[in-house]
Amino acid sequence: TPLHLACANGYVNIVYLLIEKQCEINVLDRQNRSPLIKAVQCQRENCATVLLNCGADPNLMDVYHNTALHYAVCGQSVSLVEKLLKHKANLEAKNKDGYTPLLLAVSENNVEMVKFLLRKGADVNASDKNQRTALMIAISDEPTSLVNLLLQQGVDLSCQDIYGFTAEEYASFNGFTV
Repeated sequence: TPLHLACANGYVNIVYLLIEKQCEINVLDRQNRSPLIKAVQCQRENCATVLLNCGADPNLMDVYHNTALHYAVCGQSVSLVEKLLKHKANLEAKNKDGYTPLLLAVSENNVEMVKFLLRKGADVNASDKNQRTALMIAISDEPTSLVNLLLQQGVDLSCQDIYGFTAEEYASFNGFTV
């Protein structure tokens, strides 16, 4: 739609104009992406801010069940994530893979984003569709500072994935201990 295109290209004045002309703010494209999702996907924080301030729904999901927050945590803009959360974005929304924004940030090895999400109250023991926790994902990707960060959060080391493996066993498979 014209609103999607304006958001994707960062044309904030056009976004304002379209909204002023009563353009549907939560209209979906063929991938079920809202203009807000498109703005966030394209890292157009100024357009996303306008949409949020005009009532865009931050919890709409695309065909992969990703919300704007899922896309935002893959970027580097903590301020955009904070804006989404202030507009009641669901911190625990799960996409088709069962990833919450925290799990996605861990899988992207985005330490600053993980720290921010944890400060905002993200569930450190949330699990994906294979019952893998943030700690298991961090260990699988390779031992990083994320492992230590997650351990400091009081993660439940007894959680098991769908195969019955715990984070300690993931660590053992990768040649280290937790």
